[in-house]
Amino acid sequence: MASDVREEGPVSVDAVIERARGLVPRLRANAEKTEQADQALPENLAALREAGLWRIPTPQAWGGLGLGLRAEVGAAAELARGCPSTGWLLMVNSVGRGLLQQTFGEETVGAVYAADPDVTIANAAGTGCTAAKVDGGYRFTGKIPFASGCTYSAYTLALTTPVTVDGEPQMALASVLLPTAETRIEYVWDVVGMRGTGSNTVVAEDLFVPEERVAYHALDPETMAPEGMPSATHTLTSAANVLAPLVGAVQGALDLVKEVFAKGKPVFYTTHGSIADSAGARAWLARADEHVDTAWGHLWWAVDTLEAALEEGVDLSDAERTRVRMRVAAAVREARAGLAASMDLAGAGAFATANPLQRYFRDFETGSRHWTLNPFISLEDRGAALLGQGAQASLAL
Repeated sequence: MASDVREEGPVSVDAVIERARGLVPRLRANAEKTEQADQALPENLAALREAGLWRIPTPQAWGGLGLGLRAEVGAAAELARGCPSTGWLLMVNSVGRGLLQQTFGEETVGAVYAADPDVTIANAAGTGCTAAKVDGGYRFTGKIPFASGCTYSAYTLALTTPVTVDGEPQMALASVLLPTAETRIEYVWDVVGMRGTGSNTVVAEDLFVPEERVAYHALDPETMAPEGMPSATHTLTSAANVLAPLVGAVQGALDLVKEVFAKGKPVFYTTHGSIADSAGARAWLARADEHVDTAWGHLWWAVDTLEAALEEGVDLSDAERTRVRMRVAAAVREARAGLAASMDLAGAGAFATANPLQRYFRDFETGSRHWTLNPFISLEDRGAALLGQGAQASLAL
């Protein structure tokens, strides 16, 4: 679909984040409908398009805003204050565009953006997939589960797909850019949180994909590392991206609790006429705010560290990357503690289905289990890196 958003000159990171912030009231009002639909609402998608948020990481030469990780993270976090699922979907699209731009040739990328600068791209690793070489391209068969946003995305990027030639497995993997309209979707996303992401399974059966939309990654015979894939430092940015809507979600919950104080909610079976009259409650609010503020600090530290490395064109060492991962894990812990304190202040009523706080709680607890945030593997790898004990357990980060 051709974009109806006008081309823009340079836009600052702060301006983009402010655009996202301006959508929070609308997203909050639509959050329940988004969850009930089990996918993004067309109204929300149109709002992101109108604000130019899909274009954040795309170079200006291809009609984008040409901004980096800080803008991606800031915008996704702000959207999540209103609707964690919508913030998550912006994050997924930013990651997808980054993978497209780092993995495929300029001609392929340019053609995708020429057709629609606001194109949306779902992405995930496939299961049981194969890319069989044929004249002019490949025939792709397999399933791509947890493909957030696949119900509306123009493309689905299937990662780490085994390659065959004449039926024989090759020492190679492929990244395959599939037109989602030529696949089918299995609606299997039935979870308690992040329901609005529509993270269903994309299925392709003997689908022809032209050669220019398949990135071939030969495997190093000694290390089995795939060639032509983004560096480990580039891949690690996905952890910061994933963290962003989670911290934003917890901030959104804290925002609602502050409104509870402003409305004068009573504290049952106490002498306090309003929760704001309670010194204990005010201290508990301060504790919640401190936890959330600390989570933000860890997130922005990770962004600063990663952006500096990317700008300098250096790949972080195992010790440096595991330090980032530990800070990300710490951010999740602090965010969880802040959310718990917020729920304490809101009381049992926060878990009523009519109360939006329970949705923030469910969305956070679901999203924070994403593989990029795995705390015990981060801890394992950090210990190994500190002692110089060789290969990391994580295959990607």
